[in-house]
Amino acid sequence: MMIRKSTACGVLGVFVLGLLLTGVFALPSAAAEKLVLKVAGISSPEYRGSKSLEAIKEVVEKGTEGRVILDVFPANQLGDYTQVFEEIRRGTIEMGLIFLPSQFDPMLEVGSLPFLASTGEGMQKQLSPGSFVYSIIEESLEKLGVHLLRIYGDGFVGVGLAKQPKNHEKAGVDKDAMIRVAPLAVYKETAEDLGFRTTSIPYADTYSGIQTGVCDGWIGGSSQINYLSFRDVIKYYIPYNCLFDQTAYIVGKQVWEKISPEDRKVLVDAVNEQADKSFADSNAEDLEYQKKLEEAGVEILPITPEEMTAIADHVRATTWPKLEETYGKETIEKIRESLK
Repeated sequence: MMIRKSTACGVLGVFVLGLLLTGVFALPSAAAEKLVLKVAGISSPEYRGSKSLEAIKEVVEKGTEGRVILDVFPANQLGDYTQVFEEIRRGTIEMGLIFLPSQFDPMLEVGSLPFLASTGEGMQKQLSPGSFVYSIIEESLEKLGVHLLRIYGDGFVGVGLAKQPKNHEKAGVDKDAMIRVAPLAVYKETAEDLGFRTTSIPYADTYSGIQTGVCDGWIGGSSQINYLSFRDVIKYYIPYNCLFDQTAYIVGKQVWEKISPEDRKVLVDAVNEQADKSFADSNAEDLEYQKKLEEAGVEILPITPEEMTAIADHVRATTWPKLEETYGKETIEKIRESLK
């Protein structure tokens, strides 16, 4: 009886082993079922960009039935955007919603061309799949080993000042004011062609620079950023809407290739929903924070639609040719064509 029992057990063992090897029956593997992506954000948890990541996380984890998990780290917890970008290239951070650092390729800042569009809807068209500008950014990222999911619209940029400038409504006319600019040609040339003198002190020193008179103001932030970070040191805000702040949802190419086509679609659909929403939200947000600036005692210096058109025409005619050295003459000409 013992011999027969041992033989039966042996036969059963061989049978189960055969099923395992042929894939008819397999033990579950948690590691094979889950792909955990660290997602880096640069804004505070309260900012709408950070909230968009949480919304994407919820949709993706539900839509993939837990096969793809997004572990979100807002507020530069994983490093500043230049560090995060390099880590995404290496695959040590899988995904992010960050600024695109142009030191890796100057073409990554082509979406910041001044007066690329005058409305949120226009910027959405310029910075969405199918546009010439979007294709340039997408191709540049692919060469760097990064897959572009979508561009997120943070909002139009104005000028915040501690002193009232001269001729604020006219481009190319001296403003009798020095403002801080980011160390990028697109910011410096735009500000100077508007009529400002410029300095490129570090962003971290901008608040104290305005406070102590090292500079009279700055360009580089929306009405929201001016309200949240500078309302105590500025007295005037000019909604030039000359530049457009943007971040990008990106994922490392190696990581992207690990995600199944079905789960990629879930992720892309979730990102598209938030990206499309961002441009509409940026319009409403700009008006909301201009009102808050006024309530905080900051005077909004108005620009009529006719004055804005004249300013935009001047900058496109004066500043864009100067940027041909950075982006190439052919690129600028094609962008001009896309505006018609």
